[in-house]
Amino acid sequence: MTYTLDYRVSPPAIVGGGEPQQGDMVVRLSRDADAPTPDQYRSLRAFHVLAEDRSPVARVVTEQPLGSRLSGRPAVYHVLDPFGAPLGRITWRRRRAFRIGRTRWTVEPVARPVLHGYEGRLVWWALWWPFGLPVALLWLITSILGDGDGGLRPPRRVIWRDPSRRAHIVFRAVDEDYQVLTRDVDPRLATALIGLHQSYDSPEAAGAGGWYEA
Repeated sequence: MTYTLDYRVSPPAIVGGGEPQQGDMVVRLSRDADAPTPDQYRSLRAFHVLAEDRSPVARVVTEQPLGSRLSGRPAVYHVLDPFGAPLGRITWRRRRAFRIGRTRWTVEPVARPVLHGYEGRLVWWALWWPFGLPVALLWLITSILGDGDGGLRPPRRVIWRDPSRRAHIVFRAVDEDYQVLTRDVDPRLATALIGLHQSYDSPEAAGAGGWYEA
């Protein structure tokens, strides 16, 4: 199934099946009323995944906030069902300072294989540093001067794979959509992952308020 983001509604909606149309599965992201104040790294998250009729589907809460780039401590989130039973954990680990590496997203479903996803492919990162980064900086300068209309972004594609290297979820950065390739992934956990991932990498369409504060 393909999931897309619909920022034309408030709060934003995750649409399963492609472009919004009758018969598609639509869920919304709603900020938790008891959400903690964001820390200096803005890694604290607390939100609900709601069905189209506003009934709860899942809840995401922060287990561990993100540490500094020197410490390498990841941000860890619990995903719960509407009754508080665990559906899995999601971990976001940034590249540590002064070390070669990529941002990693780990999904640990209950009673299912762990999935690891790395931001960007190695070949594109190898091209990004010598060629893409200078162009992105030039675009940034022209945008500040008022003559630019955006900029080149670093590699963002993510493929979540199990230990056997089988792909389960793919984020396609060009199309800004998510493809769930197997039936092994709980849709509630998948939508929670999409909400978390988008909260760190929202497009301009999300608005100044962000993905769950519209």
